Amino acid sequence: MEVERGQSAVYELAYHVVWCPKYRKKLPLAVFKTLRILILAICETKEWTVKELNIREDHVHLFLGTTPMDSPVSVVKSLKGTTAKLLFEQHPILRTMFRHGHLWSPSYYIGTVGHVSEETVARYIREQKERTVGRPRLRASSPQ
Repeated sequence: MEVERGQSAVYELAYHVVWCPKYRKKLPLAVFKTLRILILAICETKEWTVKELNIREDHVHLFLGTTPMDSPVSVVKSLKGTTAKLLFEQHPILRTMFRHGHLWSPSYYIGTVGHVSEETVARYIREQKERTVGRPRLRASSPQ
């Protein structure tokens, strides 16, 4: 992963997201291509980086990088909501398969992805008290 720079932050944010159609129904093959195009377009519009995308007949795996302004729940909400609306419009057959206008299951999986392990982060935080190299020393304030 690359370190990104924003106006007020330097960050590395990446998520592994998985979601399924309602009742784990299998999507028709014709929907796959449209779904891929829609996900890529949404991510491009939102300035999210798609690192990997795998659409299976009964679930979607997406590995993407986002900005600090995008909460994990807003990422999933944008992807599931927008794709459902547009897929129903472009593939009327889905309306017969998924009644009541619900294409995606309400649940999903989202996990953070990083280049360091939990143990490394915990050790780094634990050892902060001991680290003094490179830090400026505090000076006593001068009386005014």
